[in-house]
Amino acid sequence: MEHELSQIKVDVKNMILTKKEIFSEYSSAPLPLPMLSDLSASTGTHMNLNCDLNSCFDYSRCSVISGFPIYLYPTYTDDNLLIAWKSAIENSNHITNKPESACMYFLLVKDDTKINTQSLEYWKGDGRNHIIINVGLSSLTSPKSRAMVAQTNRTKFDRGFDIFLPYVDVLPVDYKVLPLLLPLRKKILLSFYGQSPTILSEGEKEILGAINKLNSSDIISFITQCTAKSVCLPDQWCLCSDHHAVESERSSIFVMIPNCANMPSYQFTYRIYRALINGAIPVLLGDFYQLPFSDFISWEKAIVSFPLQRVTELEYILRNILESDIMSYKKHGRIIFNDYFSSVEKAAHALINTLRYRINMPPPPVPEAVSTLVYDEHHPMQTFQSRVDNGNEILGPIEAPFPSPSYQRNFTSFLQFSHWSHSSYIFPYTPWDPGLPTDAKYHGSPYGFRPINGGAGGSGTEFSASLGGNYPHEQFTIVILTYDRSELLQQQLAQFNGLPYLNKVVVIWNNPQYPPSTLKWPHIHVPIQVIKAERNSLNNRFMPYKEIETEAVLSMDDDMGLRHDEIIFAFRVWREFRDRIVGFPGRYHAWNIHDEKWNYNSNHSCELSMILTGAAFFHKYYMYQYSYSMPQAIRDKVDEYMNCEDLAMNFLVSHITGQPPVKTTSRWTFRCPTCGEASLWIDESHFNERHKCIQFFIEVYGYLPLKYTQFRADSVLFKTRVPEDKSKCFVFV
Repeated sequence: MEHELSQIKVDVKNMILTKKEIFSEYSSAPLPLPMLSDLSASTGTHMNLNCDLNSCFDYSRCSVISGFPIYLYPTYTDDNLLIAWKSAIENSNHITNKPESACMYFLLVKDDTKINTQSLEYWKGDGRNHIIINVGLSSLTSPKSRAMVAQTNRTKFDRGFDIFLPYVDVLPVDYKVLPLLLPLRKKILLSFYGQSPTILSEGEKEILGAINKLNSSDIISFITQCTAKSVCLPDQWCLCSDHHAVESERSSIFVMIPNCANMPSYQFTYRIYRALINGAIPVLLGDFYQLPFSDFISWEKAIVSFPLQRVTELEYILRNILESDIMSYKKHGRIIFNDYFSSVEKAAHALINTLRYRINMPPPPVPEAVSTLVYDEHHPMQTFQSRVDNGNEILGPIEAPFPSPSYQRNFTSFLQFSHWSHSSYIFPYTPWDPGLPTDAKYHGSPYGFRPINGGAGGSGTEFSASLGGNYPHEQFTIVILTYDRSELLQQQLAQFNGLPYLNKVVVIWNNPQYPPSTLKWPHIHVPIQVIKAERNSLNNRFMPYKEIETEAVLSMDDDMGLRHDEIIFAFRVWREFRDRIVGFPGRYHAWNIHDEKWNYNSNHSCELSMILTGAAFFHKYYMYQYSYSMPQAIRDKVDEYMNCEDLAMNFLVSHITGQPPVKTTSRWTFRCPTCGEASLWIDESHFNERHKCIQFFIEVYGYLPLKYTQFRADSVLFKTRVPEDKSKCFVFV
């Protein structure tokens, strides 16, 4: 009785705080006022050849709440490259068939075609908010207007207005043609393959002479005469067309690319493309050209740039770059290539994102996975009553479900751009959303915070009544993937009754058949929603369903037994490591010294690199990344083996963060005594498939992203002797 009374006091205190917040002054911002009229140059032919956004772009057509609608002029062609660009733009989530309401107008051309711009219906005399996209290699002679031009070959370039396109092949490039990023040390430190100009200024002759002197080193390879015939202008660097160039770059750590006036711009972008596809680090000499999509690509993480005058010091500087920095350059180069240059679709989306980013337009919200609920108001769930058992330990308030606040950073999340914010979409929240300093809650920003004992701190009794920590009060969602083990599932769901901070339980029914009509579900204090999966796939475990309304997700197998205190402790730990996988069963990748391959290992170890997602917390952001951004080949492999989805999630999170997971409590494995032969881990082929998965995932990523860790998290006063008037944070963890 005393325990129940204490629980009620905790619940009531939390309800009072929640009520105050509901009726507080916090509210959403009002809709923006109507846009000002066009403040740029007046209508008519615009003669200014040095356009910028302020002088040539009409912002009045592009409200921040418009969604950045784009109209593509009809493109009639049988050219494969133009067809690919047309398809990519049409598949964009910004495309509109209502040109009168468009923010921008796209016109696709190839090479220096004669464009009758005045015949374009929405040109309006000066081409405002138009962009002419030339996907060919010849330079487009753009009309004098307020239109932007995007192309790979530029004889004139208005920085900050026109767009420098990268080279991109009409055929998509996938992991199969990309080399592994290791080994880091190769036989050639720096290479260059190309025909040097025959007409040079005195300064250029001096630089070429310095390059030839560097060539005397046995780890530097500069080929300045093509072995195969190439058509070259006498005053330009020339691209050699033979296969030796590719071999040279694949054997090199760094590849030199002159960034100067006598390097044709299309060749400049192609050399960057070729260096990245061959796993080399581009070294740019000079700064004549702006790099493609430099508005939001952090090129400094993937390339090394030097002024031309430092050519004599190249070997000295490059020799002193650490292997860890070489790996960082190569990893970011691979990310940039895969995300922006590996296909026409990626390049087209990058172009759209560049334009949107320049004019401060937020991206559209990321799509939620489509779900089919088994039960609704027309087909209600049959239930049976289950009892609450917290083991006489107060673990927190039992409260009504509430969602995590979403889309609170629609503008700052892209103004403070990071690559991992995935520029094509805006997310409802990310693991890296900034928090407030500890004292903010006492200086006018208390909303959502639940400091321990009002900020005075305390041991177990005070600790259990509030979440505390550095982030506002929140809840978590349990996601369970199941097939047909109804009895096990019922037992597990019943155990969640009375679990504090639980928002809801989402059961993903992976069986092609619907649950039996006679199946009864336990009635617990939060909703249980059952989603009928479209097909039987382990990838469904990480689908970002709209029913998941919290940042924190606890993924569980249907045979996984966890006590309430273990779950709540792991949830508290996750709140401090929001970008990590936090959980229970630890595993690691082990080097097989006999066949020299990485294997999956589940033995007890003082070092681990994975937490199995059969019992682990992670951020919902990673569900979007797993389902929409992770290479499709990995999801296909999961479906092929019906295995390894947990390994794939660990690879993904470590690839994004560069960090290992966090293990909690002493549990190492979970044996289900009633599962019998149904447990997959009993089958030896299960482990063999997981060995193969690790090797395959390394091939796709180009390296092994998993990181080791040698610690686990236990509560602060665990195994600590405390005075009689104090209590531990948790009784058993």
